[in-house]
Amino acid sequence: MFQVTEATGCPFDRGYLMKETHTFDIRNYGADPENAPVENTKAINRAIQAASVEGGTVIIPEGSFRVYTIRLRSGVNLYLSAGSVLSAARTDIRHSYEQQNGEGGNYEEPEVNLYAGLQDHGHTYFANSLIYGADIQNVMIYGPGLLDGSSLNDEGELEQVLMGGDPHEPLRRDEPGHRGEWFGNKAIAMVRCENVAFCDFSILAGGHFAIIATCVKNLHVGHILVDTNRDAFDVDCCENVTIVHSTFNSLTDDAIVLKASYGGGIFMPLRNVLIEDCVVSGYDTGSVYAGTYTQDKLIATDRCGPTARVKLGTESTCGYDCVTVRRVAFKRSRGFALEAVDGADLSHIIFEDSTMEDISSSPIFIKIGDRGRFPVTGNSTGEELIAARDAAPNVRLDQPNWVLPAKESYQVYPARRYLPAYNRTRKVSVDGVSAFNVVDPEQPCRLNPANYHEEGGKWFAVRYDEHSKKYVPDYTKELQESELQLYGNANGSGRIANVHDIIIRNITAKNVDPRYPIELMGLVGNRIKNVSISNIQVEYRGGLSLEHAVEQRQLNTNWEYTQYGSPKRSIQLLPWLVNTFFLKNEGLLPRVEWNPEAGAWKDAPFNVPELPEVYPEPSNWGILPAYGLYARHVDNLYLKEIQLRYMTEDTRYPIVLDDVVSGALEHIHASHAQGVEEVVLVSSSFKRPAGLEYVPDYPYQQTAVENVTMDSNLSVKRIEVEAPAPGTPKDSLYPYETVAIPGNGYTYPSATEDYPLPQTVFRPFFTVVPAQSVKAGETLSFAVVARQPAFETSSRETDGRIYNEYSPDKDPAVQGIAEPMTVTTGNLPEGTTFDTASFVPGQACMFSWTPASAAVRDEPYTATFIADDGIIPVKMNVSIKVVG
Repeated sequence: MFQVTEATGCPFDRGYLMKETHTFDIRNYGADPENAPVENTKAINRAIQAASVEGGTVIIPEGSFRVYTIRLRSGVNLYLSAGSVLSAARTDIRHSYEQQNGEGGNYEEPEVNLYAGLQDHGHTYFANSLIYGADIQNVMIYGPGLLDGSSLNDEGELEQVLMGGDPHEPLRRDEPGHRGEWFGNKAIAMVRCENVAFCDFSILAGGHFAIIATCVKNLHVGHILVDTNRDAFDVDCCENVTIVHSTFNSLTDDAIVLKASYGGGIFMPLRNVLIEDCVVSGYDTGSVYAGTYTQDKLIATDRCGPTARVKLGTESTCGYDCVTVRRVAFKRSRGFALEAVDGADLSHIIFEDSTMEDISSSPIFIKIGDRGRFPVTGNSTGEELIAARDAAPNVRLDQPNWVLPAKESYQVYPARRYLPAYNRTRKVSVDGVSAFNVVDPEQPCRLNPANYHEEGGKWFAVRYDEHSKKYVPDYTKELQESELQLYGNANGSGRIANVHDIIIRNITAKNVDPRYPIELMGLVGNRIKNVSISNIQVEYRGGLSLEHAVEQRQLNTNWEYTQYGSPKRSIQLLPWLVNTFFLKNEGLLPRVEWNPEAGAWKDAPFNVPELPEVYPEPSNWGILPAYGLYARHVDNLYLKEIQLRYMTEDTRYPIVLDDVVSGALEHIHASHAQGVEEVVLVSSSFKRPAGLEYVPDYPYQQTAVENVTMDSNLSVKRIEVEAPAPGTPKDSLYPYETVAIPGNGYTYPSATEDYPLPQTVFRPFFTVVPAQSVKAGETLSFAVVARQPAFETSSRETDGRIYNEYSPDKDPAVQGIAEPMTVTTGNLPEGTTFDTASFVPGQACMFSWTPASAAVRDEPYTATFIADDGIIPVKMNVSIKVVG
């Protein structure tokens, strides 16, 4: 079929870097738990300086040491003794997204990085970290101690000291990475290093990145625990990496994320990464380190469920090759994601022998996109981060921060490809509640004279002249006036990314969000190639329908929760169907087509927009017509021994293939509603190359499923898409409307405020009750709290709302809930008091028991509590040990 290279990882383990012959105790250099953070920081850095002379190990003894930036040096290890804590110290923050009172010092100033803007701010600056190493080699951080980025404030609330966000970006590339104020936002940052190991320690609340390793060669990670508020571990443009026997908890961002940004200032693809025997999870921050595993917070900042996944992306400027992930347990997280969206390739991936439980997004997501975050040399010499126009437009109308100055100090990436810049200025609303912008049908494209030359009534392309460092006319390439709209944005990469050679096998996923199937999303002209998925069992919660895939409704409520370690109530906006955090514009339109013969709109759930430029998150394609697996623009797709099932009936199709060429479906077993076929094959006559979807009169292409063999017992349906994607401007090739709004004769059958919540999306759950112990004759009491998101809606407003989303305190009957859920019990010890009749969702119901001496036994009792909303019951077992 095809071969995939397996990763071997780091060529050494911790033993290679051990250097305990020479040790340096930080107390001998002036460090003390009672000292001010500035004093401790200077003392530890003096110890590291002394150890660097001949090489050695700096010892952090038992005790909590509040510090600012610890700067590592070559040949020096840092040993965190049992009971030791390096605790992040506060700094004064007065002008950022959060405020903080300092303790007399600050973290190192974020450095100058000429290639700022080519990646997110957090990937650009490294110095403002708790532990920082740049351009060093042969270092190890190890031992059972803790790096703590949190602290209790005066109100007894757990406060994040290492921030989850970033200082403001500078205005110029040649300035440090802030605008006068900065703070610590990473626990460990290593950039352009060689021979590094992290072993045995824990990190709590590590900021934007608990660990970020950028352009590191030879990295071994083993037996660490990271429980944090954003990314747990970023491995960015690294080579030869092993990550084993470690746990990463991060509800609001990714757990193990492999990236390929330009943050290190060099073009260095990520290669040869081996991840084995790890756990990734999305429980409340701090609860995994504490061993309580609470889950009161339901969604991440991007409004999808807990993140906490293994992902390759989104930063993919330099590309990925040869990654093996095996024996990883995904718990309360999103799935496994492969994303190549910035012009460089992704290849040779193996994902195998892993389990997933409580999955909040696609179990498997493979995406080619054309976001194009890739450096391109501009036509200005100014150092402004947003490229100066210098009295004329620059080579990009969109994302001008990706444009580099045309001068000696910068690497040169001449424009090699162009894409349109669209005018998304038409504001529309489908339901009169939420509004969004789509492409202006009258002037869909913005022209950019920087990318062509006009002379004598003719138009010519331009080329970059290395000698003059300017774009000059290319008289060998004359352009037609109709072509000028294709030249809005220049790109330094000559093509869209290729994604190929992927093996996924022996995966079990349970309790998966019903909105997001397995998604394999190539592009027209850039197809995913050579994918084998075998021995996969996926259980979805179900409960959705093709109606949801047609209408793409925005349906939201507010949810109140308590952050772990804090009594303060917080609030989130829960999107029950389409999530608008990333998905905007044409992706929010209903998927319908105009029927000219009937003079009316008809359902077209298979007319899924391409959206090549959007952020690559599974939620960005809304509710798909498949509940189990959706594959589009794929060559050589082999599915074997696949089991897809739902817990409640879903009337969408199990598998939808759209423009899949060559492959096989063997031994497929899928739940499907009566009258619903197991496989849908989609063809279309209205596809355009990626990025050109909304260019008027650009020729359409035909796509179809071809040369795919499948089991003879599978029921198959063929669908022809009969219109361009929603939002495509009318032209001579398709003269009908594609924007389904009331002004064009389309309305939802029922108003948004009357639409029932799909209750399989956010499910009831019990607040965790740990194992209990009680002496005979004494009374054991504990609270049992079961929460029901569909019932416990709140009228409190959220911050940072996008559009005018509907989220009032709706009547439960309107939501389709006749009554709140009930709680029943089982296996309760004799004499227990627990009044199920008094149960109210979200409120404590007290359990009480006074065991007699006869109840003493070696085996604990197991008390069972069951919450049932009539859809999918949830169960909690509480272990109770009775001792004499």
